[in-house]
Amino acid sequence: MDEYNPEPQPSGVLTPPPVHPPTAVATSAPLPPRRSSAERALLRRGGLRGLVDSALDGLDVLADRIAGVAGIR
Repeated sequence: MDEYNPEPQPSGVLTPPPVHPPTAVATSAPLPPRRSSAERALLRRGGLRGLVDSALDGLDVLADRIAGVAGIR
């Protein structure tokens, strides 16, 4: 172990970090894309709940059609 002692570098001075970090500069971001009217209607109905309600309404209509064709109703 004694034979491997690294030589210190002359520029290897340990100093504490600066007191204040550099200031971040903000940049402008592009505007988000516009939403379609279907997306806006979905958001007006309540987001995820509106999506679930719409899906269940569609399934209900489909079930009514199948029941009508099968003569159940």
